[in-house]
Amino acid sequence: MLRGLLLSLALCAGPLFAQSGFQFTSTAKSSPELAGRYATASLDLPAFRQALSAKRHKLELPLPDGSFASFTAVNSPVFAPELAARYPEIGSYRVEGPWGVGRVAISHQGVDALLPGPDGMYAIQAEEEGEEYLVFYSGEYAGDSSDLPLSCGFNPGDPHNVPLPASVKAEISGGQKRGGAARELRQYDLALTNTGEFAREVGGTRADVLAAFNTAVSTINVIFEREVAVRINLLALSEQLIYLDPETDPFIDTDEGTGLLDQVINAFQENSVPSTAYDLGHIFTTRCVDVGGVVSGLACSGSKTRGVTCLQGKNVARTAERVMVHEIAHQFTVSHSWNNCPSSQAQRAGNTAFEPGSGTTIMSYAGACGNQNVGAAEPYYHVGSLEQFLYYTREGGAAGCATIIETENVTPEVSLDYENGFYIPQSTPFRLTGTATDANDPAEQLTYNWEEYDLGPAVDIYEPRGSAPLFRSVAPAADGHTRYFPRIDRVANQISTGDEVLPDYERSLTFRLTARDNHPGAGGVDWAQVNFEVAAAGPFTVNEPALAAEESAWRVGEYREVTWNVAGTDRAPVNAKRVDILLSGDGGLTFNQVLLAGTANTGSAFVTVPDTLGSAMRIIVAATDNVFFNMNGQDFTIEPATEATYTLDYDLPYADVCLPETLTTTFTVGSVLDFAAPVTLEVVEEELPAGVVATLERTQLLPGQSTQLTVELDGVTSSGRMTVPVRVTAPGQEASRREIVLDVVANDFSDLTTNLPAEGTEGIGLTTSFDWSASVNANSYDVQVATSPAFTSGSIFAAATGLTETSFAPEEFFSPNRVYFWRVRPVNACGPGPWTETVSFHTVSSQCDTYSGTDTPVALPGSGPAFTRQSKLFVDRRGSINDLNLPNVRINYQFASKVTIKLTSPTGTTVTLYAEKCFSTNSINLGFDDDAPEAVACPPDDKQVFQPLEALSAFDGEDTYGEWILTVAVSETSGASGKIVGWAVEFCADAEASTPETLVNAPTEVQPLGRNAVLRAELEIVSANDASAATVYQLTRLPARGWLELAGTQLALGDTFTQADINDQRLVYENQDSTVMTDDFGFVVTTASGGYLPVTYHEIRLTADAVNPTNNLRSLASQLEVFPNPTRGALHLRWAATNSAREVGIELYDLNGRRLHQEWVSRLAGAATVPTAGLPAGVYLLRVDGAVYRRIVRQ
Repeated sequence: MLRGLLLSLALCAGPLFAQSGFQFTSTAKSSPELAGRYATASLDLPAFRQALSAKRHKLELPLPDGSFASFTAVNSPVFAPELAARYPEIGSYRVEGPWGVGRVAISHQGVDALLPGPDGMYAIQAEEEGEEYLVFYSGEYAGDSSDLPLSCGFNPGDPHNVPLPASVKAEISGGQKRGGAARELRQYDLALTNTGEFAREVGGTRADVLAAFNTAVSTINVIFEREVAVRINLLALSEQLIYLDPETDPFIDTDEGTGLLDQVINAFQENSVPSTAYDLGHIFTTRCVDVGGVVSGLACSGSKTRGVTCLQGKNVARTAERVMVHEIAHQFTVSHSWNNCPSSQAQRAGNTAFEPGSGTTIMSYAGACGNQNVGAAEPYYHVGSLEQFLYYTREGGAAGCATIIETENVTPEVSLDYENGFYIPQSTPFRLTGTATDANDPAEQLTYNWEEYDLGPAVDIYEPRGSAPLFRSVAPAADGHTRYFPRIDRVANQISTGDEVLPDYERSLTFRLTARDNHPGAGGVDWAQVNFEVAAAGPFTVNEPALAAEESAWRVGEYREVTWNVAGTDRAPVNAKRVDILLSGDGGLTFNQVLLAGTANTGSAFVTVPDTLGSAMRIIVAATDNVFFNMNGQDFTIEPATEATYTLDYDLPYADVCLPETLTTTFTVGSVLDFAAPVTLEVVEEELPAGVVATLERTQLLPGQSTQLTVELDGVTSSGRMTVPVRVTAPGQEASRREIVLDVVANDFSDLTTNLPAEGTEGIGLTTSFDWSASVNANSYDVQVATSPAFTSGSIFAAATGLTETSFAPEEFFSPNRVYFWRVRPVNACGPGPWTETVSFHTVSSQCDTYSGTDTPVALPGSGPAFTRQSKLFVDRRGSINDLNLPNVRINYQFASKVTIKLTSPTGTTVTLYAEKCFSTNSINLGFDDDAPEAVACPPDDKQVFQPLEALSAFDGEDTYGEWILTVAVSETSGASGKIVGWAVEFCADAEASTPETLVNAPTEVQPLGRNAVLRAELEIVSANDASAATVYQLTRLPARGWLELAGTQLALGDTFTQADINDQRLVYENQDSTVMTDDFGFVVTTASGGYLPVTYHEIRLTADAVNPTNNLRSLASQLEVFPNPTRGALHLRWAATNSAREVGIELYDLNGRRLHQEWVSRLAGAATVPTAGLPAGVYLLRVDGAVYRRIVRQ
């Protein structure tokens, strides 16, 4: 066992010597307690004590395989200092070895150890009968056959096991993942008592009981310190809680664990132990007839003494490892992790049932579930249990009562190279892998395990359904960062088991990789999660290698075909376009030799047989960009070549191509048995797809030479799979061919158009559907609806990605009197295409007045017969109703399924809004509108607007004036009172908005690389009800060859300017590209009164003849002659003609702003005439070119 331990092995004969020099003798006997390999040993206890007396000492400790390993022992008591001082012969030592940290407990009764070994945790314990010790792996301990495991009495619904609201348990969603963070050790003080029966079982004296306590607490601390950085400290007051005589202890029915729960506190009170003196209490008793252990209380709470562990046989160490560590975890809110145990379903915790069947981790029911057992118990926590434990001790109810011990440890950081949401085929093996880094622990010290993290129905492990867990947990190991599902030996041998079931139906899968750093001060853990789906495709299988009748093996250098069943995995949603073909030489257990990488997933590929000889060969086909794989089912043989031949390798058997593209691949010729003849390559031109051009750099090669093939795809216009064939010939050899498979994706989306709502659609109500035409080259679509044409994150009203249909319906409701914008873009394997042109639409123009109830809240009784209550409001506005809504009705009552709500108008018309819907809900918080898209959905508590049971249009035409009544009828009371919290009624009417009118939208002329203002004479939009400052333009498309400025500030998409800005020449265009002749910008126009003008474009004309408008206007103002003025007839205008073809606007207005005349005259004309016949005498305003004014008098 150690320096002082004699090891005897059943398989060994003759003396063995450990490094310490002690002699070992063989013995031939077996132990009924152990199911697997183990060793036996004898111990010289005094010598071992002497070996431990050094402050820090190297020990040679035995392993279950009969060898020794070196450990360093450090005194690390689990007793409080004063208790340790009173019992110096009882101690606990932390030992560090090659595989992590464990503990050795020592007392006058001997030694118990729980240690990390090369194949997991192992134990050293005394035989129950005899003087020797057993050395065995924990998972192989079966115990006494008459001592079958009993279930735990933990009830997750017991109020004692539910944290207080102030320390609510963490949701199981990653709450305590803290990779790279400093690790603290949290110490909790334990007050431990026992029954007299337990004392007799472990020896009968106070020292014997304390020795048992020491063994138990040492054992659980091995696990707690490593898993959750928690240490249990046995308080000195535990000595006064020890009972030696069953006749005088305060406990009755000590073989009933659940009955002891309420008795523990009595022992504490009998011994005057205050509740403030300890963090958790617990009791040991002998074997129970009802449970293996039970908890009904939480550490650091008022129920902290309610924990029981029942001794299994006489073995304290294994009881602590299997039962006590489970029960104390319950005291830290950790619930069961098993999913199906037919005899114990009442204790199933649906929120943490991550392990199939019985499970195998600490919080499982390993061995207790009959045909649902999936393996032996292992002393570690499932990641879901870790999360609960860490939360309660760091943020929950036990966060404040721990003694914090700072350590130098930093937790590892786990990373996964996966994107969630990929698909795998059904009934097909897969592999998951990840990595972790650790700032202060060596990489070889880290251990890993992959665990499923799915919750679903409690089902038989052989008949899973829904999202039930399929794969058992596997103990952490140094190579656990990669896991095969199922185990690779089971895949190779085609073995199916209930603890690892490949899904044969569509479902989701979630897995976590957990890393433990096994740090001696305080173990650090971290995890990362991946989620993916099982598709309808599959199973993906590999066929046996083909052999002719006269063949018995493949031979080196041959060109052989590998075939597999694609089973739809090359198509959506799996989309595994490429596979790797690998070779195993040990029957499929390992496969690192790549025969062909990244070849097309077509079901067939040719490979060159490598110079790897053997008779246990397997072919593995694995998805290149996915996690699934499979192998052929039988070994085959590769033998040496018998004839000279060539090999021909090329580096691009397959490629995904986004058009347009040019590809190259290199062919290299090799020799087998000194083959030296030339090899000829030839592109098979007649088989090339349309538009593909393929050329070889050289067509004839000797062994050792290479050539490059260039494939040009500029002429290809369509998507699809294409093959580029190359014929290969050589003297004395059969002709063969090589193929390059291309999955070509075209990016022409010109066939994508938006349909509904069309540009300029007005009067849209609460919601509408968005529709567009399909694009032949698109796989999916992204759509956005926004309140700004810039589609900034803050303006997005609704959006969706990855749509495979060509329509989209937002869940939210539109606001009235508002412009919205929408667009869609195509997506394919090459990524997203361009967005469509932005489309604008306007919601219904309406004016609404809202009135709220003034007598709320109104009480609703919780007992008695059925009743009705009313809330009333008086509307003092008169008007004819054409649209009535209730934006919010809020009622609290248990239950909503007994509530009916009605609205009555002043004239007596009554409409039923809601009637006894949504069982078990006690909150009604919703609105009603006839135009809502659906009827009331349960639960009705999210403030959504729904259709009423009866139409509110029944009130149309009535007067709003008078008393409105909301009636609440309850058909059955349930003991809990409630109230009408509040309600409101809304009267709406369509608003008549004046549509903006485009007076002029003529091109703005600008010199190349110049800048000019956009003039009123070139762009003017007016509204009869709104001033120019309230007529707002919003940019929907920016100029492509320049930019716009407003008062010197460059404008962006979605920015606004007004007609007043144009009138004042504040809007300026500046050209940045002299190679074009035109540019433009797009906009919508809205007005303060609700007017809307759909997307319109203003042209910019680039010409050297353009003049600066400011100078032009100044010169026009000085040159303009208007005569006669006053006038009795026509009004004549004259100015200096120029060589500019730009048109000048001429307008005549009365003093009320009405335009009486408008015309456009070329600047070249130099003159114009304005008729005034028929106009009454008075003063008028003449406007020329949008900015030059003259006062005109008509006589």
